[in-house]
Amino acid sequence: EYKMNNKALEILKLYDELAELLQDKEAIADLELLFKRHPEMFKDKKEVKELIDKVVSEPEIAINANRDNRAYEVIKVAKKLDDKKMGDIVIKKDKGLSEIFHANKKRVKEFERLKKKKNLLQVETPILSTRQLNGLELMDRNPSGANTLSAIDRNILTNSTYKSQATKGEQAMDMLRQEYKENSSEKDKQFLAIHHKLLLF
Repeated sequence: EYKMNNKALEILKLYDELAELLQDKEAIADLELLFKRHPEMFKDKKEVKELIDKVVSEPEIAINANRDNRAYEVIKVAKKLDDKKMGDIVIKKDKGLSEIFHANKKRVKEFERLKKKKNLLQVETPILSTRQLNGLELMDRNPSGANTLSAIDRNILTNSTYKSQATKGEQAMDMLRQEYKENSSEKDKQFLAIHHKLLLF
């Protein structure tokens, strides 16, 4: 926590795709102000912080909320909290500083509405197959499509490398098995020949 303009501000960590999206690892938040805006939703500042932590640690939806093409970035991030509620926060990045100036809880049906928005940004870390199948859709939805595709390419290349290594490993094992069989077969022949001679003797 630190002071700015006589306000106590909390420093909150941003993770993974959200941090990459904002090009920032941390955001500040005036928890007292956020609590006062929605006292009907939160018991105290601690509960506001808990909501923000849940949303930023595993965001499910991010939306470009800069409606008027202003000089700064505005991103709305949302996550399902349970079967009935979702949480959302809004982060503004101006002059290199990221600030969470909105935190809210809403009914879960609002989450389904947000999923249909056209200005969605990629923040989840989907499974490889999902990225491969939806690569074109992600590029369509994501203004920074090149970054998303490069991430997809990296995953595909990494996966291909693993597959290639696995294939080589299997081939090596097959060769060893074959060699073992041949050696075993030769040893068996030698053993039988010796055994046969002993019987004849």
